[in-house]
Formats: sequence, C-alpha cells, structure tokens
Amino acid sequence: MLSILEKIPALNEEVILEIEPLAPLSMVSDLPGSYYKTLKFPSKKMVSGLFENILEWHIDAKDRKEIIKEVRKIRNRQKLKFPDVSGSTYEPLLIEYFEIKLQMTSSSFQYDDYWCKAFRRADAIVHPKGTFNLSHELIAQKRELLRNEKKPNQVDDKALESFFKKEKDSYPLYYSSPTSREYICFDGHLSFKLLMDSSLYLDLSTKLEYNNISYLGNSEGWVNIKISKL
Repeated sequence: MLSILEKIPALNEEVILEIEPLAPLSMVSDLPGSYYKTLKFPSKKMVSGLFENILEWHIDAKDRKEIIKEVRKIRNRQKLKFPDVSGSTYEPLLIEYFEIKLQMTSSSFQYDDYWCKAFRRADAIVHPKGTFNLSHELIAQKRELLRNEKKPNQVDDKALESFFKKEKDSYPLYYSSPTSREYICFDGHLSFKLLMDSSLYLDLSTKLEYNNISYLGNSEGWVNIKISKL
C-alpha cells in the first residue's frame, strides 16, 4: 500500500470527510511546554495522521525518516518538492495527497485536565520518583535505604539513585509526568470538504468498509469516520 507514495499526487476527487468524536479530543499542533493547548479544528498534519491510522500505517520514527528520504528522491526525479512540515516529531507521509478546502463544526466547549506523559531516564533520579509501581521484591529493600536527613519519611536522593541504577530492570520502563492538557468536546460532528488523490480515496474507502474507528489528536481521542465523494 505504500506504493502510492511513488506516484505524483493528483488531487482529482472532491470528497466529504465526516468525523464523529466518541470522546473529548485534544489536538495539539506545536511542541508544547508545560501546557498542551488544543486546536478547535484538526490541522492538515493531524488529518494526514488520521488517514495513516485508518490505513494501518503504524510506522516508527526511524523507518518513517528512511521512507521520507526515499520519497524526496522520487519527488526530485519528478521535478517536485516534498513539503517540509513543522510541529511535533511526527512526520506525515500522505500530506501531499489531499487539501482541505472547507471545514465545518458544531458548537463546542473546552476544559483542562491532567494527562500523563511517559518518559524514560535510565540514568536519573526523576525516573524512580515518577514511577507509580515497583516490583514487590524491591519494596523491602527500598525501605532499608538511607533516609533523607530533613525528611526521614523519604529515601535519600543519592541512595535512591544508586539503588535505581542497580535495580532498573525491576522498575517500569517509563515513568509518568502529570501535565496540564486542554480538551475540546463537540455537540455534533466535524465535516471537511477535501480535494484528494483518487488512489488515496480508494484505499481509505476500502478500509472504512469494515472498520471506521480511529483516533485524532492523541490515542484517547477516538472518532468514527465517514468519507464519500461529492
């Protein structure tokens, strides 16, 4: 199915895309700081990611970079330029194969909530301090560690760091950091008028015949998808 990336994009179909949110959405466009602010509409980059999810293009970052490297070479031979996309580290593959011409939505409201982001620091104390769970056989050992002089109920930081580095295989692979994130709820669905490559439309239509559920913004933003020609 990746063979579509070898052809010159031809936006020769007018398409209506309908997205029905099944949960609150959080569509963060740029690399955030301490606060993840949502957009009111998904960006083109997010819609490209939505299409990739439908097509089951679950490709890791390393392989994605190699694919884009090859696509850039193909576009050079075709006298075209593969677009540069800013924002998060996700690099879309299908962004050339459609254009958003019109977007419509129902009324909505936003709210803030905490969201846990996964990190890994196998060489730092933030990791053991951020893990909610610990292998049971380590609990008794941890209780015997040197205590903090000012806060006797807590383990000394250096002692905990040394203990973690020694026993890190018994700790969770990632630790969690609670982060403020904005979510948006819609009373109805989101509609888009797109110009789309006919090959992409055919591939999406085929997949949606037996599974029209995907996610948008982050893995918690489940949505139903419907796509049709004008």
